Amino acid sequence: MLNQVLLAIVTCIVWQNRGFTHSKILTIAMAAYSFTCVTMAVINVFRFRKLQDPLVSAAKSVSLTSALVSMLSLETAMIAAFDENIDPVFRRAMTGFSGGAVCLIVLAQAIRMIVKSTGEIRNLQQGAIPHAQRSAE
Repeated sequence: MLNQVLLAIVTCIVWQNRGFTHSKILTIAMAAYSFTCVTMAVINVFRFRKLQDPLVSAAKSVSLTSALVSMLSLETAMIAAFDENIDPVFRRAMTGFSGGAVCLIVLAQAIRMIVKSTGEIRNLQQGAIPHAQRSAE
């Protein structure tokens, strides 16, 4: 559901050829926030990748998705704030490619979570010991 809303937003930004407009100072603050979020999300993905807790996995996915959307928002804000003779075709291409990449990453995360949770549910229904409990024993 989130991916469909995100795709609609990206489509509107590309179609209308404009983004979020903020002052340059606010855009620089957004950059600091966005890069911090992405850095922490990536660190947490690698830090907790061996932990088989579905709740932590879902939290990591939401955190990474939030960071990627923040980067996409930052991109559109930077293009709008520092718009000095930027070609409209370049703006559309950049926003389209990066927005499409973010949507694909979010979709891949959702598919991975669905596949993984379906397997765990099948294991629980068949009475098998879940992977998280096997590694703890």
